[in-house]
Order: sequence, then structure tokens, then C-alpha cells
Amino acid sequence: MAEIKPILSLVEKAAQDAMKAAARKVLKRSNELAPRDDGDLIKSGKVVVDDLSVTIRYTAPHAVFQHEHLDWVHEGGGAKFLETASDEIDIAAEVARAVREELG
Repeated sequence: MAEIKPILSLVEKAAQDAMKAAARKVLKRSNELAPRDDGDLIKSGKVVVDDLSVTIRYTAPHAVFQHEHLDWVHEGGGAKFLETASDEIDIAAEVARAVREELG
């Protein structure tokens, strides 16, 4: 007899996997846009999936200042790097697509 798997757990797994993959795309794009004055900022980028939520963040102490100061001039990269990347990549759309595929 075929094993019956709970639909919710299959959908949740598909959603979590898609969130993580899409968030990693956002982080990668954000790193491309971030200032390159030092490597600490880019190295501090993290993706954290918790249940059905995802967080993309930078843990470097100066990350929020680099992100928010529109008047700071950098060679290669600039302000609003994470915001711009998240505007370019639609995590919700990628999760929805993965869930639809899982449901068949």
C-alpha cells in the first residue's frame, strides 16, 4: 500500500525550500550592490528561515549605516543595496510557484 503523506508538510517544505532559495538570490544580488570598502559587510550577510518566515540581514555593525545613508559615496556599490535587491526578486512569487508545483 502506498504511503500517505500529509499535504501540509509537503507544502510547508516546498515553501521553506523556495523561501531559502529566493532569499539566497536576494542576498547574492544585495552583495553585488553593496559597498566594497571592506569585505566585512558582504561576509556578514545571512539568510534565516524560521517556520514560514525568512529574514535576510547583515550583522556587520556598520551595515545599517551603509544601507541608509544615501549621501555616502562609495567606489562600487551604494546605499539601499538590500532594499533594491528585494525589490528586484519577488520571494513571494517564487514561493507561490513552488507550492503550486508541489500541489500538482
